[in-house]
Amino acid sequence: MRNKLIADILASTPKDVKIFVDKYTNLVLRINDILTQKGYTQKDLADKLDKRPSEISKWLNGNHNFTLRSIAKLEAELGEVLLEVPKKQAKAAFMQAGYISTRHSFVAHRKLDEATRGKVIDWKPAHFTKTTAEANVG
Repeated sequence: MRNKLIADILASTPKDVKIFVDKYTNLVLRINDILTQKGYTQKDLADKLDKRPSEISKWLNGNHNFTLRSIAKLEAELGEVLLEVPKKQAKAAFMQAGYISTRHSFVAHRKLDEATRGKVIDWKPAHFTKTTAEANVG
């Protein structure tokens, strides 16, 4: 009876939830592996990220939904890649769908701060249309 109940629960679990759990588990395992390799504790990581140890504990116990920003901060502090998106495949998919041609490249919208002589202070991905891959900058 118990095995049937577990099988029923797994069968009724949406695919996106299964994917999320798999990716989250792999991410946490990777972070813990890096911490072990570098001899860091969760408190060391908290200090590096200017976070409370309790927050890092939440991250590594499945009680936090990582953002790309938090993953980027972790990658910067740990000096290791945690999440990788295949660039060539993504570009090829955009090209195949007709969003960009070989003479276009990915461009980001940028908001420049004149007081800091052009330092980028905000950005977001460019908007692509079927007819052009050019992005407005400004």
